[in-house]
Amino acid sequence: MASDTPSESKPPQADITVLGQEDVQNAAPAPVPAPAADPAPAPELTSPSIAERVSVPETPSSSDASEEGGEWDLLSTKVRQWLAENDLADQWQRLRKPLLLIAGLIAFILVLRIYGGILDAIATIPLAPRLFELVGVIYATWFATTRLVRSEERHKISAAVSDLWSSMRGKQST
Repeated sequence: MASDTPSESKPPQADITVLGQEDVQNAAPAPVPAPAADPAPAPELTSPSIAERVSVPETPSSSDASEEGGEWDLLSTKVRQWLAENDLADQWQRLRKPLLLIAGLIAFILVLRIYGGILDAIATIPLAPRLFELVGVIYATWFATTRLVRSEERHKISAAVSDLWSSMRGKQST
């Protein structure tokens, strides 16, 4: 049997040692090497209190007491002055197009978000996206066979598309 204490003549072994079956039963835990010198520990704070108190003196105001807290009064007088100087009907006429454009853009983004949510909800249903693809292919095939075979039908569709395009661009159709 092996002895419980390591011999002094052997160098210290690595952290991982393989012990025989009888050594496992009689082995003492391997000594843990001492860690390197730790830096000085930081002083522990016993409570989360403020270490130092700073007092800031009140700034002396040169104005009288009626003007204290006058930010709201200042803002409201500036708004009243701006409204009195400017004609609101003229302002509305100048800002009408940009405001309508911004409102239309916000509405468009909102509709796109709702439409995307609906499409995402449909996409979670099994087989629904593939079914809609199949319906689209069938409709495109039907449209091509019924309306694009004859030359006069193609010319009608081409004229309708070009009229729609020119009306969207704001040009008169010829």
